[in-house]
Amino acid sequence: MDFVKINLIFEKGIGFLNPKSITIKWLKRLILLCILLFGVYLNYLNNLVRGEFSKPLAPIHSTLSLEQHPKPLLNMLLLVEDQSFFEHSGVDFKEIARVLRDYWLYDKPIRGASTLTQQLIKNTLLTRDQTISRKINEALMALLLEVSFDKDFILNRYMNTVYLAQQGNTPIYGFEKGAKFYFNQSVDALSNEEMATLVALVKGPSYYHPIKHAKRLSKRRQLVLSIYQKFEKIVK
Repeated sequence: MDFVKINLIFEKGIGFLNPKSITIKWLKRLILLCILLFGVYLNYLNNLVRGEFSKPLAPIHSTLSLEQHPKPLLNMLLLVEDQSFFEHSGVDFKEIARVLRDYWLYDKPIRGASTLTQQLIKNTLLTRDQTISRKINEALMALLLEVSFDKDFILNRYMNTVYLAQQGNTPIYGFEKGAKFYFNQSVDALSNEEMATLVALVKGPSYYHPIKHAKRLSKRRQLVLSIYQKFEKIVK
């Protein structure tokens, strides 16, 4: 074996043992493993989402169709809670960017940027823990929900399952049951002020309790009405 061949074999051996080469090799493997595990986790979340929202609603929930909900009520909810509902894909990245901009550049307090889809996921499948892991799961599952179900289904599911009150040990879910609980009539018979009251309660039925915190609720109701009157309606 001549000197040139020996030198080539030596260089290959040194290259194989090169720490930089080994690091890049294992880094690639680690990245591929992370992608694989993320794919498996997404599939797990997707199965959870599809399984839950493929089920019919329980008797404890309201069961109206989307068309049976009054348009003023739909518009109040969308204008107050999620004006970009029909435009985003489950997570409103533009609103998140605006919130961060206002916080960092204008020293404004952090405000909520959760969409109705995210709220529905949180209320149905997750806890209310204020942790990063919960928020990440909420965002991922919201995106997956919008892939599997259309906007009308998601909005109607929200309308029928949102928590609005507590009657003893029985929770009150959905605007139809909320209307009967608070006003003793169907949701389609409510005045704009009464609809605004229900939308105000979405923010927190205990915090805006009609008896314990009447002034607080009144202020929130007026805010809902003013937004409803000021902005163009989303549902025509």
